[in-house]
Amino acid sequence: MRKAILLVITLLSINFLVQSQTRMVRGKVTSSEDGLPIPGVTVMVKGSTNGTISDIEGNYQIEIKESDKVLVFRFVGLEFQEVVIGNRNNIDVALNPDITSLDEVVVTSYGDQTRREVTGAIASVKGEIFQDLPMQSFDRAMQGRVAGVQVTSDSGQPGGTLNVKIRGVGSINAGTSPLYIVDGVQIASGELSNQGSQNALASINPNDIESIEVFKDAAAAAIYGAQAANGVVLITTKKGTQGKTRIRVSAQEGLVQPIGFYDVMDASQLASIKRQAYLNAGLTSRAAENIFGSPSDTDLQNSDWIDALYRDGRMRVYDISLSGGDERTQFFLSGSHTYHEGQIIQSDYSRTTGRMNLSHRVTEKLTIGANLSLAKQVTNGSIDRGNYVNSPFVAGFVSRPNVPIYNEDGSYAEYPSEHLFGYNIVQGVNQELMRGTSYQSVSNLQLNYKILPWLGFTGFTGLDFSDNRDENNRPSTIPVFASYGGSSSFSDRRIVNTNANANFNVNKEFLDVHTISGILGYEYKMETQETNSATGRGFPNPTLRYLQNAAQPYDVSGFYTEYIRSGFFGQAKYDYDDKYNVDLTVRRDGSSRFGINSRWGTFGAISAGWRLSSESFMANVNWVDNLRLRASYGITGNSDIDNFESRTLVGSAGQYLGGGALRFVQLGNDLLTWEESASTNIGVDATLFNGRIIVTLDAWRKDSRQLLFETRLPMDSGFGSILRNAGKLRNQGIDFDLQTTNLIIGKFRWSTSFNTSVFSNELLELYEGLERIGNDLIVGKPIDFFYGYDYAGVNPANGSPMYYDEQGEYTYLLTDDDQRYLGSALPWAFGGLANTFKYGGVSLEVFFQYQYGNKAFNQDLYNMAQAGSIGQDNQTVDQLYFWREPGQITNVPIPYEGGRIPGHSGYQQMSTRLISDGSYIRLKQVSLNYNLPKSLLNKAKIEEVNVFVQGINLWTLTKYNGLDPEVNSLGDTYGTYPSSRQITAGINLTF
Repeated sequence: MRKAILLVITLLSINFLVQSQTRMVRGKVTSSEDGLPIPGVTVMVKGSTNGTISDIEGNYQIEIKESDKVLVFRFVGLEFQEVVIGNRNNIDVALNPDITSLDEVVVTSYGDQTRREVTGAIASVKGEIFQDLPMQSFDRAMQGRVAGVQVTSDSGQPGGTLNVKIRGVGSINAGTSPLYIVDGVQIASGELSNQGSQNALASINPNDIESIEVFKDAAAAAIYGAQAANGVVLITTKKGTQGKTRIRVSAQEGLVQPIGFYDVMDASQLASIKRQAYLNAGLTSRAAENIFGSPSDTDLQNSDWIDALYRDGRMRVYDISLSGGDERTQFFLSGSHTYHEGQIIQSDYSRTTGRMNLSHRVTEKLTIGANLSLAKQVTNGSIDRGNYVNSPFVAGFVSRPNVPIYNEDGSYAEYPSEHLFGYNIVQGVNQELMRGTSYQSVSNLQLNYKILPWLGFTGFTGLDFSDNRDENNRPSTIPVFASYGGSSSFSDRRIVNTNANANFNVNKEFLDVHTISGILGYEYKMETQETNSATGRGFPNPTLRYLQNAAQPYDVSGFYTEYIRSGFFGQAKYDYDDKYNVDLTVRRDGSSRFGINSRWGTFGAISAGWRLSSESFMANVNWVDNLRLRASYGITGNSDIDNFESRTLVGSAGQYLGGGALRFVQLGNDLLTWEESASTNIGVDATLFNGRIIVTLDAWRKDSRQLLFETRLPMDSGFGSILRNAGKLRNQGIDFDLQTTNLIIGKFRWSTSFNTSVFSNELLELYEGLERIGNDLIVGKPIDFFYGYDYAGVNPANGSPMYYDEQGEYTYLLTDDDQRYLGSALPWAFGGLANTFKYGGVSLEVFFQYQYGNKAFNQDLYNMAQAGSIGQDNQTVDQLYFWREPGQITNVPIPYEGGRIPGHSGYQQMSTRLISDGSYIRLKQVSLNYNLPKSLLNKAKIEEVNVFVQGINLWTLTKYNGLDPEVNSLGDTYGTYPSSRQITAGINLTF
């Protein structure tokens, strides 16, 4: 017996020693394409937390136990590889490019999936694609790179807002922007400042972003329920990884240039055309010369207002990040500073950001994480979009060239009071302060607890905070403000947006072929907004611009508003043998914004996927790597309305019997509820010829219903209208995405990425059976279109402008019945094309972005292209080709002061004369990069050095008759801030 016990103890001891014995495995990781070493590769023992990272020469070493069987090698953009260890002490690995990306992790709502599991329409943009591009906000990164997503500029001002539409325009009176989520935090988008365009999304440094996922259909977005009708954009920021600390530093500087100007008349040309306009109207030439001077005067003042206002600006971007960690704690820290001058004097933008992302594994079951970001944005702005005399984009072009900008002593000259309210635009831009300052934080805390191997719990809370101040100082040195001693206005706005959720998540595999996963949770969201503003007048000195120095308190106002939304959500997924997938999502949301009887709504989606390439009948089709069909249907909601649209409201009625009084200002509707979007999607994913061709094709339809409309009420109700749900709208189209590897010869590689979307937008139904609402909405037409007169040119006999009447005949005198549909402001196709060429350490990317099929109304020409006939505004040079004699063929009518020939309609008409084709193709980006050879860097202990030069908005092909077809998201332009051309050079260093 004793011998048996000793034998067992001996055997157990030997087994323990064997299991405890460790040894070192070493090796080198290289690229299979060029054989170069790859630093930063994560090397892990499969099934454990033991890991390391390769050094700058691609070398690694890892201590393993004898029981460890497999090493896993991972690196972003390359296929992961599992290698059996066996008895080897040296394991070299060559990693291949991740062309098919089937195992790419895609962030999906409250979890993530691999690309092969996704059944909804989800598009991804990886952070490395736009890293170090001179962009202030991440929404710019989607432009031309995601099929079905149209991104246009609301303003070309540095840091300005963008207009993002996913699969068309889904509403008329509610919001049309997607829901943005950063690391689980639902954030507000849009403008932060009223003193220049400042993008709320710009608080996130694009260099901090790991990936952007765009949810385009209901199957992908339905778990967000009542806020997902316009699509969802998920932003995931970078995280730390296990291994030694990596430091990345980047710097770039460059030039900012205007992309073009209107060619306006000089003083002599304007005097000439105005003289002719006066004479044709029966006025004297002296009357014209008293204002505009004589065209024959060789000493006529000739000011160049455009040259005095526009400039070549400078920009600089500095960025630093640190990442690393051990098996329990990982971190990512970053900081950045951006300074970007605009193309207009005194217009600039600066941003400073800081970020800290932490993750810590407390126990084998409990992990906690925290993301903290802080940002400061400052915009020194210029007013744009509108007929403002203090806007350089209006007054800069229409100011009279015969008026001096400066006096002989260098002081600002006084502008004639009968034009532009006597506002010298150069003095105004230099002396009027328009500044917006914002402090923002997008932060979160998260807890993950693994209850069972297949069951987990997640608790999350997030904060989107912004504190904004707008300043506008109009000093008394500007004559138009001198009468009241100048003014200063300050407006402070604080927005606190919090969301929290708790959910249980399941992932269980059984019998090797069945996988069931799901999530069940609750979410709560609250947003508060408070604004206070004050204006003072009468300042003793222009340098004293704060309110305590004002002689007269002029205006004080403020408000507070809030709303609450909560919801329950559930999602179930089933996968059979990596062939068939079925997903079901249900969410029920309640919102304080809607009527007391209609605050809750139920939303959901169902989707399925079938991988044909895994079927036995495809086994011999060698050129097909992956072929998958997807289909989905679902309903999402739109809650993007003002907080009190459903309520009966009272407001101030002024003074009554010596005291304050109230009156009803809005009639409530207890039945007011969500707009709904019913979405259908059928898609195909294919990877062909060993990953050389990757195709994604989606056909979709999105019907918006229960649209919000102000509907008419009887006059005796005391109210003109009431807001209620009525009407239907349809968007439908096709999204196509193609990625190809065209050529691989030795170290040379050429790849192409192309995407396009074609779609239509149609109003299906209005309320109460109406077929149209004025000239704004017509059943059967898109919701954004132009309606006016069809210009027929100039009568060669007398120079009068002609139009087509209702019967298609020429007419001089227009009626309302002569108006007609003139085209849509919505393009029916848009997308992008990128070609990337690589040879060794050199890479060149050429990226084009385009849109096609939209019309554009150039309201800038409403005053500047009137043959010198209206007011004192300067004119474009092409107006000199006006009609002069019978038989002359021209498109510019006879100059006629006042702009209206007796018996004719006026010159200023909404007509095809001012509407042009808004289609364009733009060379959006050219980037040339060079990675220094590793052999040069090893001695300096530097992992990577990359130098680059890049250009943005380098060339545009268009028939548009304005400055910038891109800054045309509203279908018309009037005093808009155009985009700029940017050329930068920089360097990246990784240690």
